Amino acid sequence: MSLSHLYRDGEGRIDDDDDERENFEITDWDLQNEFNLFHELEKMTEVLDHEERVISNLSKVLEMVEECERRMQPDCSNPLTLDECARIFETLQDKYYEEYRMSDRVDLAVAIVYPLMKEYFKEWDPLKDCTYGTEIISKWKSLLENDQLLSHGGQDLSADAFHRLIWEVWMPFVRNIVTQWQPRNCDPMVDFLDSWVHIIPVWILDNILDQLIFPKLQKEVENWNPLSDTVPIHSWIHPWLPLMQARLEPLYSPIRSKLSSALQKWHPSDSSAKLILQPWKDVFTPGSWEAFMVKNIVPKLGMCLGELVINPHQQHMDAFYWVIDWEGMISVSSLVGLLEKHFFPKWLQVLCSWLSNSPNYEEITKWYLGWKSMFSDQVLAHPSVKDKFNEALDIMNRAVSSNVGAYMQPGARENIAYLTHTERRKDFQYEAMQERREAENMAQRGIGVAASSVPMNFKDLIETKAEEHNIVFMPVIGKRHEGKQLYTFGRIVIYIDRGVVFVQGEKTWVPTSLQSLIDMAK
Repeated sequence: MSLSHLYRDGEGRIDDDDDERENFEITDWDLQNEFNLFHELEKMTEVLDHEERVISNLSKVLEMVEECERRMQPDCSNPLTLDECARIFETLQDKYYEEYRMSDRVDLAVAIVYPLMKEYFKEWDPLKDCTYGTEIISKWKSLLENDQLLSHGGQDLSADAFHRLIWEVWMPFVRNIVTQWQPRNCDPMVDFLDSWVHIIPVWILDNILDQLIFPKLQKEVENWNPLSDTVPIHSWIHPWLPLMQARLEPLYSPIRSKLSSALQKWHPSDSSAKLILQPWKDVFTPGSWEAFMVKNIVPKLGMCLGELVINPHQQHMDAFYWVIDWEGMISVSSLVGLLEKHFFPKWLQVLCSWLSNSPNYEEITKWYLGWKSMFSDQVLAHPSVKDKFNEALDIMNRAVSSNVGAYMQPGARENIAYLTHTERRKDFQYEAMQERREAENMAQRGIGVAASSVPMNFKDLIETKAEEHNIVFMPVIGKRHEGKQLYTFGRIVIYIDRGVVFVQGEKTWVPTSLQSLIDMAK
């Protein structure tokens, strides 16, 4: 075979292969095109199905809305009620959620719910039936409130059907009733707002309290006269504290001013003042309360105590009781100041005079203990008061130590010494109890990292105080007293028994307070 023939034969085969490849490529493109068309058809079918469902659902929603509107016509034999309307809206929300959320709930509510709501509340008196409507309004809150708006703390009435419902339908009833309300009859109004506080929007509650309630209270406070009004002011102001809290503070200054004027002619024998003031103690700030007491009460008590006559043989206690009855109302420092100025000087003077006239020491002891029993532990623990009673003991000890006292009444010296020891031991025990409480409080608070897991006892407190004052506190190795470990506290030897510190004296162990121990060790 010639070369030319072979060439032509090979060329023909190549052409045949090209035709086959071209035919194959055309067939593959057709398949791809057909697949794309099928996929597009599927998508279109899904869209059409979705649109059909939306149209169907919207038709059903429209039917339900039209049914509501039909039943709201005046001539309808089966008028729509608010409860039935709520059930219809619940169906819209549960079965047609997307369509319901996309719908303009504000327009729906205005057209359908508002007229029903006005009808529902038209005979309502909030002060007689404070919970009326709370259940149905709570239901409408979940149906109408705009969650997105709520999460941003907004109050756009055009965007939230529930807020607009409360403002335009519910609020007019509230405004009307507050206008007629007498502030001294506070309980029904407080009960009403308490019943609704978790239902209505916060900004609407603020509006009620700031724009409706407070002005009424303010005007009533202006008209209040503490000298002639028989109803205590706290009885119609304090019930508002949980709801209004700091909103009431602007009322306190005029209240204090009126009370101050009313107390100008007051005498401590009149206990009604305490009854009027006591409810305000925890309402006024501590500084305002103390300033009020110092200005209006303490001077009157000082005058009363100044008129008290100390007479061991015929003591009239009324004036003293009138003063001491104010403990807890006036500060301890104010009460102690009164006692230092108006009581203890003449009390000690009477004691000295009595001791200089051959007294019966048993009677003096009873007199001393009797007066001391008139004071609370808190007052007795005050250093100034403690010093005055200790001064009285020192005066009594000096009196019985003289030859005249001892000769006139055998045993008096020992009795007074025993009294002194007993009274001072009581003081030490009380101080120790207070120090134990301090230790417990410190243990609860924790001192540094270590104390957070280790409970503090009285020994720990002594160790802490020693560190604070750079005093060496350590056990005496191998030394005990009645089984109790001995310690050195600076230059002093001590032991601890049931929360009381005992210091080694010349002949015996003497109880002492922690502060006295620190003073001795320095």
